[in-house]
Amino acid sequence: MTPKARRIAGSVFLASAALLGFLVFRPLLRLSEPQPTREKKALEVVSASEPAVVESELTSGAVPALPVGAPLPAAELRHPHPITPQHARIYRENELTFSLDGAVDVEDAPGIRRLLESYRQEFPEDSLVLQQGYEIIADCLEKPGPVTRAVAQRFYDTEIASPIRRHLRRHCLERP
Repeated sequence: MTPKARRIAGSVFLASAALLGFLVFRPLLRLSEPQPTREKKALEVVSASEPAVVESELTSGAVPALPVGAPLPAAELRHPHPITPQHARIYRENELTFSLDGAVDVEDAPGIRRLLESYRQEFPEDSLVLQQGYEIIADCLEKPGPVTRAVAQRFYDTEIASPIRRHLRRHCLERP
């Protein structure tokens, strides 16, 4: 069988298998979907011409889809996920690490050190050992050589769970 015929036969087989799988598993997918409990609710629509009643089907606990121009029910518009101080702290840490990544990408060693100082003050715990990794990258950018490369290699070999390793490899270990 030629390679072209093999490819065509493989494509036909895959298409047939996909169609067969769709036909076999399609009824099972319908059975696994939760069947909504249906409730009828009437919503009054405020209209300039005449008031009308719109019926909508709701699943239990659902908020109805309101027609255009209908007043919003204030009690049902709670934020489902309030922003807590813990969320704000995570957001700030992510903001700093994204800024540090940007400074590393443009190879701005003074910028890395400046952002790193803020990061150290605000997040002294440093569970992922990011601060040490960023410090090593800044050293590699400012003073490239065998000493900084050896320090980077030691960090790279020991801190295998650190997300900073890819930057370290690129800016310290793969540089000429």
